Amino acid sequence: MSQEFQHVDDLPAEPAKGKLPRTFIEKLRKNSGLIVATLFILFVVFSLARASVYKIRPYERGLHLRGGRFVGIDQPGWHFQIPFVDTVIGLNVSERPGTIDNLAAMTADDVTMDVSLLYTYRVTDPVKFALEVTEPEQIVAGFVKGTLRDLVNTRSMDDVMHGRADINQELMTSLQQKEARYGVEFILVQIQNASPPAEVVSAIKDKMVAKQLQEKAVADAAQAQTLADSEFYTAQKKAEGDAYQITRMAEADAQRIQMSSEAEIAGIRALLAELDGKGALAEQYIQVLIARELSQNSKWIISNGDSLPLIDLTGATAVLEPTSTP
Repeated sequence: MSQEFQHVDDLPAEPAKGKLPRTFIEKLRKNSGLIVATLFILFVVFSLARASVYKIRPYERGLHLRGGRFVGIDQPGWHFQIPFVDTVIGLNVSERPGTIDNLAAMTADDVTMDVSLLYTYRVTDPVKFALEVTEPEQIVAGFVKGTLRDLVNTRSMDDVMHGRADINQELMTSLQQKEARYGVEFILVQIQNASPPAEVVSAIKDKMVAKQLQEKAVADAAQAQTLADSEFYTAQKKAEGDAYQITRMAEADAQRIQMSSEAEIAGIRALLAELDGKGALAEQYIQVLIARELSQNSKWIISNGDSLPLIDLTGATAVLEPTSTP
């Protein structure tokens, strides 16, 4: 029995399940240096490949430098460079904004105003913008600020407050003259605010109130003048109507008196003509008529013996030749 047990113990042990064979581990130990070198080479190759290839986005332009010397402008897409030799500067060329807040500027009539401006521009020449100008964005902002101040100095306060469209156009024209120098293109220039100091605003309000009161006074005076003219015109027309009516009545009375006198004179003349040549009887009848007329009139008829004047109340005088007694 003991020999059988001894035989079983002398059998080789089976390798544990899931463990690497001893020979594989020994091979790894022997080739560890080679494996590390291979991994290092692969890492270096991957890094070099990654550093050699780069991408330019649609809104960018790439400034390609080789050894510090400008080579060219890279357009959007994939490009290749020599690692550790080439340098690529990605520049955003899309439209970018700029603002000027509360710029103190003196107007032509010596009033200090606070002016705010919004402007936008885009880069058209990346070489001039990035390589020939230091801090280009600050330089562009300073140029816009100086141009705006110079323009406000030539305008009055009223023009700055109410003529913004003209100022925007003139400012854009002035800025466009420097676009080629900085490699940019201005898209929009717009004044956001232009306000005078508080004391000037108070004076303007007082002036506006005084102007409104003056306009109201002028309107009231014009209304009163119109009313007075209307009343005067009415009174004048009424007076003219009354005068016309009185004149017409006077003319009618004068015409009536004249016609009555003419009729009376015509009757007397007809009567005298009828009595002419009738002798003593006619003369006596005339004396009766004269006596009757004298009894109704305070006037006397004076005769020189050669003629017999007849005087009526209208002022008309008829002269009768005396008749001879047969």
